[in-house]
Amino acid sequence: MGILILLSIAIVAIFACYWLTVGAFRLLIRLLDLPKYQDVVVPSKYDFKTVVEFNNPLTQYVYDLMAGFKHATEDSGIKLGWSFVFFVALGAMASFVWVLIIAVITLWFLLWASPSAMRAARWRAKTFKDCTAEDWHKTHLWTMKSELRQQEMASAIRRSGVGGLHR
Repeated sequence: MGILILLSIAIVAIFACYWLTVGAFRLLIRLLDLPKYQDVVVPSKYDFKTVVEFNNPLTQYVYDLMAGFKHATEDSGIKLGWSFVFFVALGAMASFVWVLIIAVITLWFLLWASPSAMRAARWRAKTFKDCTAEDWHKTHLWTMKSELRQQEMASAIRRSGVGGLHR
């Protein structure tokens, strides 16, 4: 009988801690005006409508962090899964120190590089907000033609023997 009383007290304590934690988290979200994960839209550099700006730098950083995480997990899920398998295999082959180094680098990437990538995509979308899909198509076509011309010139220079190693 005493065990059941202790078990019920433990269950009530766990639910109370959970309720306080969730309540404190919701209060923190409201006080800091933080975005919710399901409302986050990954900014596209080709579409200005996907850009979301906040007045508060902390809110903007949290939003960019969540957008980067959403981009890595939902848009590139296969790449993320394969990289996880690779890092686990690498950690198993080497030592535990490698796992720590990889975890630190991964956290650094998720916490620093990811928000800056979203910031760059937002900046590019604002800069080219008047471009249409037709404009982007022409730009990509021009870039492909330019790269093709560059490869043709490099091939012609190699065939002629100019600028290379002479025998």
